[in-house]
Amino acid sequence: MFLVYCSLIIYNNLLELLYLVRSKQVKKATIFKNIIILFVSFLLYSIVQLLYFYPTKVQNILKISPTGFVVLVIIVTVLAILLLIYLYHKQLAEENDWDFNYRPHWSIRRLAIAIIGFVLLTLASFLIPNLLGINVNTTSDNQMELNRISRLAGNFFVPMVVIIAPIFEETIFRGMFFNTFFVKETVLNKWLGIIISGFAFGYVHNPAFSPFLLVYWSLGCVLGWVYITTKDMRYSMLSHMLYNALGFLV
Repeated sequence: MFLVYCSLIIYNNLLELLYLVRSKQVKKATIFKNIIILFVSFLLYSIVQLLYFYPTKVQNILKISPTGFVVLVIIVTVLAILLLIYLYHKQLAEENDWDFNYRPHWSIRRLAIAIIGFVLLTLASFLIPNLLGINVNTTSDNQMELNRISRLAGNFFVPMVVIIAPIFEETIFRGMFFNTFFVKETVLNKWLGIIISGFAFGYVHNPAFSPFLLVYWSLGCVLGWVYITTKDMRYSMLSHMLYNALGFLV
């Protein structure tokens, strides 16, 4: 009996060990897969940006009419966004400890948070440069590049910056970033996720360790806070869209 009892204990311990090993393997495979999804999403975003920011060049290369090009842009944009959202929801279907994207999707409270986020974005864009002593006449490399691109993009520039870019950037930097690197809902993951995803957002917009990086970093952190607080990308997208639209109104 004693040998049988010992055998059962060893058997149970082996099962637990195999389960732990298997769980770690699955976790590593999931992280790797999600990193691939992030890479694919960036690639999709880059392709869409090319169409909007360099319309004349792309049109000449493809040798299509202006009307045909507009149709192409619409089709590629819709398909890219649908694929992006599909990949995001596929991640949530596999693991969603945060309960992101819960129903009902719209509420007054979360709309208020999105508006607060927009106000914080606006304040941060004015206050942080002043605190850092950045001259009001100084322009970030990202903004100078956008100014140059705006002349090439023509009528495609505004819809890209105000609508398309926030959809892609919020899905990638907030949605997919948390799904990949901060899967479990903890206080530590919340604030680490906001700070690190904010830095990733800032560095992509200003890939130089200049004072402007802190400005974009703070903007990314605000958007991360909106996403985590509302647990729905629609609201960080709304804050982002309102902030980007403000630049064309003032």
